[in-house]
Amino acid sequence: MTRNNLFWLAGGLAVAGVVFLIWGISLMNNDIRSHLAANYQEYGRDSDGAKYACTGRPQQVASEIAQAKAPEAQATDRGSEYLRYNDDIVIVGPDAGRPCSIRVEDTDARYSGGGFIFLGPGFTPGSPSGGSGGSPGGPDGSK
Repeated sequence: MTRNNLFWLAGGLAVAGVVFLIWGISLMNNDIRSHLAANYQEYGRDSDGAKYACTGRPQQVASEIAQAKAPEAQATDRGSEYLRYNDDIVIVGPDAGRPCSIRVEDTDARYSGGGFIFLGPGFTPGSPSGGSGGSPGGPDGSK
């Protein structure tokens, strides 16, 4: 390779490095937890997740959150909105005297333990079909 070709190669690699750096930075804040932390005030935290204060109707707040980052599934039950994401479930509704509260829970820690997985009302499938592990088990399909 000639000296000029090496300069072109080095320049191309430098430009590619800058492009990938900018792309990586843009992906860092692409999860729902960072969005909520940046836009709502946290007022509580426990082993299950974090709670954020919100104003307005839960349906309106859930819609705003869903516009910022689209959920995999969404359901409504008794005045609360449930937004399911890959690793989290966001529950928007009243909480302990607050008319509007946002609760974020980790689905891996909270909803899976090798048994029944419940991600809030309205999500399908609601439970494993049949018996243990989705099949009736035992010889000839019976227990």
